[in-house]
Amino acid sequence: MFQFYPTPPSLAQKAIAKFQSHNYRRILEPQAGQGDLLTPLLEKWSRHYSSRHPAIIDCIEMDLNNQAILRSKGLNVIDSDFLTYDGAGMFSHIIMNPPFSSGDEHLIKAFNLLIDGELVAILNAETIRNPYTSKRKLICKWIEEYGSVEFITEAFLDPDTQRKTPVEVALIWLKKTIDIKSNFTNGLEFEHVADLDYQDKNSIALRQNTISNAVAVFNAAVQALKTAEIAREEADYYARLLGRPLNELHRTSQDGDPVAIQERFNKGYDDLKKRSWTNVLHSTEFGKYLSSKAYQRLVTEFEDIAKLSFTESNIRSFLIGLVNSQGEMNIQMLLDCFDEITKYRPDNRAYYKGWKSNEKHRELAYRVKMTRFILPVRNYHGIPWEFKKQMQDFDKVFAMLDGKLHCDNGADHESKACLCFKGLYSLFDAGYHGPATSVRHTTEYFDVRFYAQAGTLHIYPRRKDLIARLNRLVGQERQWLPHDDKAATKDFWKHYEMAEKITDAMVIPHVQFGTPSDDRINDAHTQACTAAGYDLSSMFQLSAMSEAA
Repeated sequence: MFQFYPTPPSLAQKAIAKFQSHNYRRILEPQAGQGDLLTPLLEKWSRHYSSRHPAIIDCIEMDLNNQAILRSKGLNVIDSDFLTYDGAGMFSHIIMNPPFSSGDEHLIKAFNLLIDGELVAILNAETIRNPYTSKRKLICKWIEEYGSVEFITEAFLDPDTQRKTPVEVALIWLKKTIDIKSNFTNGLEFEHVADLDYQDKNSIALRQNTISNAVAVFNAAVQALKTAEIAREEADYYARLLGRPLNELHRTSQDGDPVAIQERFNKGYDDLKKRSWTNVLHSTEFGKYLSSKAYQRLVTEFEDIAKLSFTESNIRSFLIGLVNSQGEMNIQMLLDCFDEITKYRPDNRAYYKGWKSNEKHRELAYRVKMTRFILPVRNYHGIPWEFKKQMQDFDKVFAMLDGKLHCDNGADHESKACLCFKGLYSLFDAGYHGPATSVRHTTEYFDVRFYAQAGTLHIYPRRKDLIARLNRLVGQERQWLPHDDKAATKDFWKHYEMAEKITDAMVIPHVQFGTPSDDRINDAHTQACTAAGYDLSSMFQLSAMSEAA
């Protein structure tokens, strides 16, 4: 579909060797595949640089699997379609192996994108040998004025080639140079920003189309950045023509350096792009409904998103992906909340034998107790911010389980679907040292008692149905429970429902340090089940037979 012909190592080596300058600052690979064309350069750098590439490498690739491979190699994926790419990075080197059917179109766009640097392209030799179109004639003219071409036969027939083809290729090298001393600004092409001129700057934030508005603002910022860098370099150039101050006469005169322009612009361009993407993320208001851990995971994954070119298509794709992954993020929020409750104290758990079809992999599972659970609170110098965020996370999770949008204590009424409630967060955020100690407080989903001196919070669920829902969803996600209730026998579900009663009857040997081992807890649970008259082996044999049926 994508005419994916991985570049053979020998051809990739020849292509890299075409570059005259080895001062790699920012490299573009417009049809990156799995990074085969860049492999010789990456292998060379890996021998000299232990942790990171010495240059920024931007890649454009359609295939999602290939994108993942490129990122695993430390390469930036900035877009999916080069022919629609309208980014503005200043590249020192471009290397490409475009689809042969449209190689001329890809090369023309790449060379126009280049401001001061080199380009190496692998094209079908017929593109150069038979220049019957205006695009092919233009390429031949560029080769004559700015570079060279080498024809290679059987380049894709070497033994190291993954996909073989007998086509002859043209290895093209082109170089574009800015002459700062004359006609400096003609070497730069400004991006056109539709419907935006000077008098629009104050009204641009009022437009209806939010995505188009964000892209227009970004493009305007990029254009302003280019203008500023050009003006700065021109000012430096004319200052050099005027001569040097007396205290600098001993220094050697230097001409302007396009490298400095590229480096300053690229730094500013990446900063603008990151700001723009961050603004998109914040505008979604996802953070309002995500737990702190879930939001942090999103921010971590967002680092790759922020490397994409800031275009309307990329923004829409990101938002669609965000919506599609909401279910997965919600499940992870449930797991986080469940683990926060159960990890501190074993007595917050109610144990049961996990259901699995394979007897050898059955494990001792557990639920959150419906009666009460206890959380530690460090209260030496007031309630820690981390604990307040944890309480806010609990509010968000139980609001989600209840089918409500989280809105703590009526602080935000932006959504008509909002159902405000008093949560754990507002209770602990009310004062420096938290709520009154040893007093029963009521929130939407819990009654609580806070013991400041002991440093504990006793939580009594008011909605046992929500605790049951949390236990069911986590149990299914971790394969402790079947997704279909009918897959397990009535004896299993009776055992599951009696988990708290069985757990209260467990006698776990005391250990001097730490918590009892899983084996000791498992033995104590088995003994408690036996004492209560449950035949675990019989119950699970019936469960397996039921599943087989």
